[in-house]
Amino acid sequence: MADNYIVSARKYRPDSFQSIVGQGAMASTLRTAVQQGRLAHAYLFCGPRGVGKTTAARVLAKTINCLNLNPEGEACNECESCRAFNEGRSFNIFELDAASNNSVEDIRQLTEQVTMPPALGKYKVYIIDEVHMLSVTAFNAFLKTLEEPPSYAIFILATTEKHKILPTILSRCQIYDFKRITVGDITHHLQYVAQSEGIVADEAALGLIAEKADGGMRDALSMFDRIASFAGGQITYEHALESLNVLDYSYFIRTFDHLLTGDYRSLLLLLDELLGKGFEGQTILAGLAAFARDLLVVQHPGTSVLLEKPERVTQAYEALATRCTPAQLFAAIRALVQADQQYRQATNKRLLIELTLLGLVSTFHTAGELATPPPSTASPAQPQAGASAQATLSTQASPTPTPTTAPQPQPASPTQPASAPSPPPAPQPVASPQPAPQPVAVSQPVASPQPIAQPVASPQLATQPTAVSQPVASPQPVAQPVTSAPSSEQAAGGRRQLFGRRRTGAGEASEAGQSESPTEEEHEPFTEEELQRAYVRFVEQELSSEQIICRNILHAELPTLQTEGQAELALPPGNAIRETVEAVLPQLQSFLRRTLHNTRLVLSLREKSTEEQSRLALTPEDRLKKLIEINPDVQQLKEQLQLRLS
Repeated sequence: MADNYIVSARKYRPDSFQSIVGQGAMASTLRTAVQQGRLAHAYLFCGPRGVGKTTAARVLAKTINCLNLNPEGEACNECESCRAFNEGRSFNIFELDAASNNSVEDIRQLTEQVTMPPALGKYKVYIIDEVHMLSVTAFNAFLKTLEEPPSYAIFILATTEKHKILPTILSRCQIYDFKRITVGDITHHLQYVAQSEGIVADEAALGLIAEKADGGMRDALSMFDRIASFAGGQITYEHALESLNVLDYSYFIRTFDHLLTGDYRSLLLLLDELLGKGFEGQTILAGLAAFARDLLVVQHPGTSVLLEKPERVTQAYEALATRCTPAQLFAAIRALVQADQQYRQATNKRLLIELTLLGLVSTFHTAGELATPPPSTASPAQPQAGASAQATLSTQASPTPTPTTAPQPQPASPTQPASAPSPPPAPQPVASPQPAPQPVAVSQPVASPQPIAQPVASPQLATQPTAVSQPVASPQPVAQPVTSAPSSEQAAGGRRQLFGRRRTGAGEASEAGQSESPTEEEHEPFTEEELQRAYVRFVEQELSSEQIICRNILHAELPTLQTEGQAELALPPGNAIRETVEAVLPQLQSFLRRTLHNTRLVLSLREKSTEEQSRLALTPEDRLKKLIEINPDVQQLKEQLQLRLS
């Protein structure tokens, strides 16, 4: 029984144009060409792996040699040519693997076979798979035969990397681009295979396989066989998860639920659970970014078609998407993608993920409070004392790093209930014994959870006096939101102290408020070394990937300091080079002024002289001697490390 087993990728390989999955336009075009007799002498099938390129080539070769085509343009599977093809004994179809037969001798043997006409049928078909693996000399030897083959010879080339094929080959072929097979098409085909094999398969499990296959039918069938062997006669979603070792969408839903509720503790525990299951941190970041994209897509009916998920999964996505705003999802995608890019260079990779998730808490927490009304949090706090209720609410508000939205409605909240005069005088005695830090003292009762409980539980205003009537216990919980939720000015000042520190002549850091004066003039002195260091930083960090030509030009040069505030950059001769540099000169000069804190800095350009150009023609030995003259330690370093010139 085991000796007769055939994998699904071979057993259910299409044998007609109609059975080719996911390539309807291509199959229809080829079938019509066969019916009308409009066959090209050379075809090129290109596309990703496992999408049916070689299969389509075999079907085309079989169909054009069929002696009794049916009205639909398909092979009859009954004539001698079709039976010989199905049994693997056809002498009219030759398959060549260019990955292992890529030499000139192999191509010459092929061209010699072309001269022999077919013994049965009308055409001799040569299928060359992975044709991009041919050497340049082999391509050149193949050119003439490919351009003017005999009337009975047809070449079908297949490749996954069309860009590696010579343009002279491409111009002689009729090119067909195969697309990735959609998740729906793969799922339907897997259902057909499961029914044929007598296997009960969950639609969600098949959808997960199709999504994991990434548009490749062969990969999907291979994974299906593996899961079927693992699960026996019934494939469930849990079997697919365990066998494929993929992150379930339920983990992502739990993650975003914790973000919306501000439960950063459960968020960290969930991350630890995922890492404990063996998932890579980069996989988690990429999965969360893709999940946020799916939530953004499913929010609008026009873009919901881009979410290729089973119906059950789509409903879960839609339910969560209603609790998020597009701005929050945009911010989440931006932060997760940035963390994904920084992951490889990070020293502590786990800490990077944790900080990224904790940073997203501030993005989603406020919306979580709005989307999920907190009567459940207010109800257990009612029978407790005022101090304990404040402590409970303060712990919920502590994860919010940007509580600027909280002080805005709070001044209006005491004025709304006219029947409760007790809250307005409460802040006054609190602020009166603290005359010196008066702004901070005012922000303390504003940031305290007492006014927040008023609009949330407006029908229960009786609880407010009880919370205010306990001034002894209130200072401790009130101090927590002050430290964890500073004002916008304090937060901006701390940010400036961290990132906007400026150097002075004495080398001391300036105050946070002084760093935000872009219009004031600065004329701090700087050395040529500082100038060149800032210049290199600009070239390496500020220029985009589209400015690669300009980056290469500037990489080879360094500015020189002429006089105080006057710098000069020598460029190789040529108008194109000068125009390229002049395009970024204002940006470069502005960057140098900012970095060196000198608004009077002027950077000028000049063309190198003939003598300066001749210096570039120095030999490596000459350059080494020049370096030793500048710094004698280079010679000692060369001897210690036993360095040699290449």
